[in-house]
This record gives sequence, C-alpha cells and structure tokens, in this order.
Amino acid sequence: MNFMDIVPDHINAIQPYKSGKPLEEVERELGISAIKLASNENPWGPSPRAVAAVRSYLEDSSRYPEDTGFYLRQRLGTHYRVDMNDIILGAGSSELLAMACHALIEPGYEVLTSEGSFVLYYLFTKAMAGQLIAVPLRDYRFDLDAMAERICERTRLILIANPNNPTGTMVGRSEVRRFMEKVPEQILVVFDEAYFEYVQEDNYPDSFEYLSAGRSVLILRTFSKAYGLAGFRIGYGIGRQDVIQVLNKVRPPFNTPSVAQVAALAALEDRDYVLKSVIENRRELDFLAAEFKARSISAVASVANFVLFDVGIPAGEAFEKLLRLGVIVRPMQFAGFPTMVRVTVGTHEENEYFLAALDQV
Repeated sequence: MNFMDIVPDHINAIQPYKSGKPLEEVERELGISAIKLASNENPWGPSPRAVAAVRSYLEDSSRYPEDTGFYLRQRLGTHYRVDMNDIILGAGSSELLAMACHALIEPGYEVLTSEGSFVLYYLFTKAMAGQLIAVPLRDYRFDLDAMAERICERTRLILIANPNNPTGTMVGRSEVRRFMEKVPEQILVVFDEAYFEYVQEDNYPDSFEYLSAGRSVLILRTFSKAYGLAGFRIGYGIGRQDVIQVLNKVRPPFNTPSVAQVAALAALEDRDYVLKSVIENRRELDFLAAEFKARSISAVASVANFVLFDVGIPAGEAFEKLLRLGVIVRPMQFAGFPTMVRVTVGTHEENEYFLAALDQV
C-alpha cells in the first residue's frame, strides 16, 4: 500500500483548478511583452488611497490579523445597513464558497447550480463528496425555472452566480422572486455577486430583500474585481447570524491578512475611484461589443467586465495562437464551451492590442 491508496476516490477524481496563465510566466517563457486579459481583473488597479494605506501599515505587519476583521465588518455593516455580525470575511469570495460546502455538504446531499458557471462550484462540491446537480443554461443564462424543478429533499445548497462567470449574463428581479418562492426555507441559497458593481441594468435583483425577509441566503461579494484588490484576496459574505455562525465554525483562523483588511477599508472610502472604474469598464465593454459585431464574431452580451465569444476553432488552439502574439485570454472548453474564449475588458490600449492579435488568429 502507498500514499495514493489511502486518498478517497472522490478526491482522486478532482481535477485541480487551473488559474489564468500568469503574465510573468508568459513573458519569461516566450521572451515577449504580453498583456493579461484572462482573469477578470481591474486593469485600472486599486484606489491610490488603498495603496497609501497599505504602505503606511507595513511596519505593523509582524502581528497576526484581527481574527474576525472587526473594523472592516463594522464598516461594511454601515455601508449595507446590516448588523456587522451578519458579515463574515474570506480570502476572496471563493473561500466563503468553500466554507459553505464544508459546513453543509456530506455524501448523499446535493448542490444545485447551472452548467457553464464558476468551475469552483464543481470542485468544492466534489471535495466534500457531495453531488452537484448542474442544470443547462438557457440563452447563456441561469435557467431558474428549470433549477426550481430539480430541488429535492437532498438539496442543501443552491449556488446562483449573478452575473455569471464565464458568460457575463444575469438573471432579473422577477425571475429570482419566482424562484425563491419555490425554495424550501431550510436550503441555503448563495447569491454569488462578485461582479455586481459593474451591473447597470435596472432589473438587477436586490438580494438583500431576502435577507431582510429572514430567508436562508448568503450574499457573496469581493474586493477583487471593481475595487482592484485581487492580489490581496479579500471578500465577504452577508447572511443571517445563524448562517454566519455556522460558517465561522469552519473558517480558518486569521484567514484574511491585516494588510488586506487595511486595503479594503481604504478602498471602501474611495467610492469615486470605484465609480470611475465602472464607467471606464462599460465604455470599453461597449467598444469590444461593437468591434466583435463589425467582425461578425458571435459574442454573448455581457453586464460584467469580461466577454465570452466564439472563435470558430477549438478554444485551446485560439488561446495558444493569441498567447504567441502576447495576449493571454481564458479558453473555456472546460466549462462546456469548446470554441469559446473569455476575454477581460482591458484599457482601451489593451483592447486594441487584443483585437489586432485576434484579427491575425
């Protein structure tokens, strides 16, 4: 018997998550300058206030973090007008997804979500030996009506990405209300809203109405996207206090670094900078949509900071060709889109560089 003989089958079956190819790795391996449009990062970076706050704090970084993130949770509570005890911090919203699966899923129980959504939903469910029920997308959007039909006595957790990654689509207010009317009270519904700041559509649902109604919901948001703090790995979840208490049972101690809490606090105070990033993103998103249309390239209409589009050839092949031209994108065959690529909305200069490379491919 060796080590691999004692690894459970459900762990052996997991394919490790592969992140977008790092910029430094591409430049080192290929010996070229490149741009990274693969991981839905904010190309305009973090607020200068956040950068200044981090620099000021570094001399105090020999201490462990304040474990619960008291001051950041307090500030978020004021921002959203909820009790700070309704809030939990995580190393990005992804860690909070992992906590929810860890706390609720065991063999024989199900996580309900959609096909063509965030790959970590699948990984975290499998890690807990749970069964993932993935309902097909409809027009690249979560089909909540079809999902409601799949709820059963084994369902413990429902994951709704809104906007959805990688399609960039959203479900509207009436759809969510109709769906929530069919969800039993005991099931935890996670609204994964990592990209919500970018949404400008009037019918975007207010997930807080379900929190106010006392429903079992967990609203996930992050500082990684619009706030430009992806490298700090800090996000947060908002839910009923009993839900948060359960998640705290499986939360690793000191899971959010002090420097990340400091950066997030400062970034929250600079709303003008976030608004500027959102406005710039929408302008460049519209630019890319127009350029795709002019090239007769089929692209999914996005409300986020990325676009899923069809290259007409195997996605991996397109990825490699663009890589050789100094553009890093995300091939999406692993998410069920064999000829589609996801590109992050970059600065105007980056977007023009990407389009020039795409024309060659």
